[in-house]
Amino acid sequence: MSLKQQAFSGVKWTTLSAVFTILIQLIQLIILTQLLSRQDFGLMAIVMVVIGFSQLFVDMGVSNAIIYKKEITQKELSSLYWFNIAIGALFFLLLFFSSGLIARFYDEDKLLPLLKLVAISFIIQPWGQQFMVFLQKELKFKTLAQVEIASRLISFLSVIILAFLDYGVYALAVSTPVYALCSSIGYNITGRKYYHPEFFFSFQRVKAYLNFGLFQMGDKFLNYFALQTDTILIGKILGIEILGTYNIAKDLTSKPYMIINPIITRVTFPVMSKINHDIPKLKLIFLKTLNYLSYINILIYLLIIVLAEPLVLVLFGPKWVDAIPLIQILALTFVFRSFGSPAGSLLLSFGKAKKAFVWNLLVFILYPISIFTGSNWGITGIAVGTMLLQVVLFIPNWKMNVHPLIKVSFSEYIAVYSKPFLLSIIAAIPCYLLLMITGNSLWSMLVISLLFATLFFWLALKFERILISDAFSFLPDKIKKMRILINLKDRIN
Repeated sequence: MSLKQQAFSGVKWTTLSAVFTILIQLIQLIILTQLLSRQDFGLMAIVMVVIGFSQLFVDMGVSNAIIYKKEITQKELSSLYWFNIAIGALFFLLLFFSSGLIARFYDEDKLLPLLKLVAISFIIQPWGQQFMVFLQKELKFKTLAQVEIASRLISFLSVIILAFLDYGVYALAVSTPVYALCSSIGYNITGRKYYHPEFFFSFQRVKAYLNFGLFQMGDKFLNYFALQTDTILIGKILGIEILGTYNIAKDLTSKPYMIINPIITRVTFPVMSKINHDIPKLKLIFLKTLNYLSYINILIYLLIIVLAEPLVLVLFGPKWVDAIPLIQILALTFVFRSFGSPAGSLLLSFGKAKKAFVWNLLVFILYPISIFTGSNWGITGIAVGTMLLQVVLFIPNWKMNVHPLIKVSFSEYIAVYSKPFLLSIIAAIPCYLLLMITGNSLWSMLVISLLFATLFFWLALKFERILISDAFSFLPDKIKKMRILINLKDRIN
């Protein structure tokens, strides 16, 4: 199988896993908003921020170093494997014994048992972490998808059963260790077909990977905090209950970003690492990646903006009505945030972990400033502040991270986004007018979604014929016939 075929097989299977994940999480969110309180969601938002922060350090950033390095020995892999397990155990102990301090910081005693429960995942996760990275390096995305789908389904069922048994916020908390256990078992079963770690450890063999990994860990740390600073500060400044409302809006709007962008970056990073010597080819792949990514994200997020009110009222209920304007603002935030993600993969494919760290340090400094400034106007002000920051960072991201590596001009860069924006807005206008007439109902949402997709596809077919034709070239043979019809119609015209 060629690199191109492997890449798009990876996209296909990663997409399948991502679509399944987002559907499961959306169903879970809809069910739990009927059963849990705003405070429960606020508590869990803080727990997940702490867990996400701790997980950044589980492998000390060496996972991407394993992918980046073209040749790696059995001794090196074995040393890294046991190093990951030791780091996981260390962070379990740190989180377990520091949970009291975190609970006192937010003045919430309920956080204490929740943090101790989810800390168990740090003992479990490292046993499968390296197998997952190895499968990714070898572009075994079908195997990864199968493990992730099975683990996500088991985790979902455990959450829903416990929620109906009236375990409250503990139903949410248990999902983290359950998913860690299932995925770790799955990665071990599948990964050990390719290699077995030896009972061997040498810090000297680990040290070389830490040189790359520490910058990568710092980059992830800053990037993560840039994404979660709002959650951390809102819980302290405005309170847990307001955080619960904000978290519902953020959870809904972040789903496409957290699912779609990793589909691209997870596949393109190992692919770009293999061809970083061929700049023209790498530039072409990067621009096409941006183009596909912008179409998908802009399409989804404009639809969310249009349907924000019926989404909340129909799926979550009237008690969450305060989340509607937050959803619309955060949707724009994640549109612009999604534009910057592929630049991170590009930097890493060149081994520029230090440069990625510097960029995220800049973003990390700016985020609290935008949040504290926006907090003068309450929760809506914070949402607007973070959105404006993403807009401001758009041009510097191109200038600092993209142009120096592959010489993409600003006109090429802006052209990737301008047409998706224009076509999506044209398709959104009649849908918004129709919503004003039909009102908030499930049928209205379905009809408007179908109309929006139809209008957008018609516009794309008319103004982006080459892009649509290229997209069909990666689909199964039966669907490729549509590409032939498109090209034939184009010649006739």
